Amino acid sequence: MKRIGKMSPTLTKSRAVFEVSLVFLLTFLSFWVFQLTPIAEWQKSFLHRPFLEPTVMILIPLLILFYTRKSFGSYAITFQNLRYHLDVVFICLAVVMPLSALGFGFLLPKLQISYLDWDGALILSVIEICSLFLIAYLVKNKQTFSNLPSSNIFLFLFLLVAAFSLAVFTTPYTERISGFVYFLFFVGFGEEIMFRGYIQSRLNKAFGRSYQFFGVNLGWGLVITSLMFGFTHVINPYNPFHWWWGFWTFFAGLVFGFIREKTSSVVAPAIIHGTPQAVLILFFGWG
Repeated sequence: MKRIGKMSPTLTKSRAVFEVSLVFLLTFLSFWVFQLTPIAEWQKSFLHRPFLEPTVMILIPLLILFYTRKSFGSYAITFQNLRYHLDVVFICLAVVMPLSALGFGFLLPKLQISYLDWDGALILSVIEICSLFLIAYLVKNKQTFSNLPSSNIFLFLFLLVAAFSLAVFTTPYTERISGFVYFLFFVGFGEEIMFRGYIQSRLNKAFGRSYQFFGVNLGWGLVITSLMFGFTHVINPYNPFHWWWGFWTFFAGLVFGFIREKTSSVVAPAIIHGTPQAVLILFFGWG
């Protein structure tokens, strides 16, 4: 009988990159297809927000992990230790909110430049890099988790349905609540479950995490995931082919990816991801 050896490290890495790239491309191809369906028109005319797309970004990783019998917790899709995650959220938002206000609320309007152009993208990239170092420094004494068990996944899905129902019922009266729900629950958790949950975790398993940054183990999975996250903003079907948008969101991806590695969960990065825009639209009607 021929002995079958282990898969080579190079082949393992190539397979992981192929798998996540396939899921990534099929997901975003479906977004373009959605634009040709009546659902897209209903979203545009009634909800004014593309809720379906981030919902797909939540469900696809969950279905893949369920079908392959993988632990949700090992892919950072877990709601274990919520108090700890919320502590990290408050620390990070103390950095993210002021710096976001500096960039989007002051510098870009003052200089009359856009986040889609090279000069705006460079400013925002510097802000994201500063955010990364400040956050890493401020949370360095918080406990670093390497893995967490799965927990409360069905409760999260129930809350997601409840939040969407609230958005539907309130939209005829005000768009602020639906906008808040969209950015915090759907954009925040949708993109984080897809990228920092499924993709980054899958790549970590293949590439390992052999580097350290402020005591947190990191690997090429974080970098590749951030590149794909930036590319998402280039190929989105609503405002596509702005390469500078993809450039600075790569650095935002590094911030979210670091927080995922620190906490071993998508909870903190998802809330931090969605909160700035959610707050702006709820209190100021922007977004």
